[in-house]
Amino acid sequence: MKRVTSIILSAILVVSMAGCSSKPDDSANASSAPESGSSVDGYVLRLGTDAVGGTANTALEAMSSVVNQNTKLKTSTVVTTGAVEIINLINSGELEGGYAGTINLVQAINGEEPFASKVPEEAMLQAFGFVAWMLPIITIEGSGIETYEDLAGKKLMSPQMGSASAEVLKIVLDAYDLTDKVKLEYYGWSDGWNALKDGRVDAAMGSWANGITASGIVELTTTRNVKLLSLTPEAAAAVSAANDGIASQEMTSENDASIPEGESVIAPRNSGVVVFGANVDEEAVYQFTKACIDNVEALGNISRDLAVLKDYMTSVCVPSVPFHPGAARALKEAGLWDDTFKVYGE
Repeated sequence: MKRVTSIILSAILVVSMAGCSSKPDDSANASSAPESGSSVDGYVLRLGTDAVGGTANTALEAMSSVVNQNTKLKTSTVVTTGAVEIINLINSGELEGGYAGTINLVQAINGEEPFASKVPEEAMLQAFGFVAWMLPIITIEGSGIETYEDLAGKKLMSPQMGSASAEVLKIVLDAYDLTDKVKLEYYGWSDGWNALKDGRVDAAMGSWANGITASGIVELTTTRNVKLLSLTPEAAAAVSAANDGIASQEMTSENDASIPEGESVIAPRNSGVVVFGANVDEEAVYQFTKACIDNVEALGNISRDLAVLKDYMTSVCVPSVPFHPGAARALKEAGLWDDTFKVYGE
């Protein structure tokens, strides 16, 4: 992924492209780290995001813009294939930070697929969470599918292979002993929901980011009545035991009108967090985190998911993965710290 360029030219390009999407370039490593005790003004933070238009891409672009406007840090975003690549790029020194799914943090530390081997925690220290994706299975009302067990022998839409959501689905199916009993059909989100509408699949994974229904599901419900499947408490516990980056969350009629008033659906939940490498200067991460905390309204104006950022900054993070000291300092100052978490190096 690296381009062969002169070190001087690459450093100039990274600074000049601050706040814009770019390809990874590790030539700024030498200039991005200040000497101990020096100012972090002009410190370069290259942040990995998912595909353009994705939730994490929009969020990281918003954070980059706000940090550039309110600090003297220089941030730029780098479009990647997703969290797995981002963690590997931080580990190799080609990025300072970026987005990761909570499921991916646990997979990386344990050396589980899709990672080829264990990744040291130093490559993925948490800064703060910013989104929770509730991922229930949805089907068309009257399909005869009332529970997860009813998916046996059915065609099930899965998000694209290798994505964090697809990895969540695998673990959920395994909890129900359905891994070899359903036929997975891989689609992009909107295409998958269209396939459910057209009857090409019997059920599909849904997605609610920070409790907000995805636009593709809203469109689906204009022509079809849908039903959301609920995890049993036993299955929810089994999923979390398999990967503590996956939680479960209650959904009600406030999240989706298909859920009857007074009833609830338990959905598996994967979350998005900002992570940094341990070698990234503490003051730089502190300023980045503080700028996001202090400018939530501006972030929400760019991405509505971030209007409730403070509700997710620690509530969706992974207890087993340490926080970057700079982020922990900013969270503590803002009264957002949770003492159940640990700080790297302490």
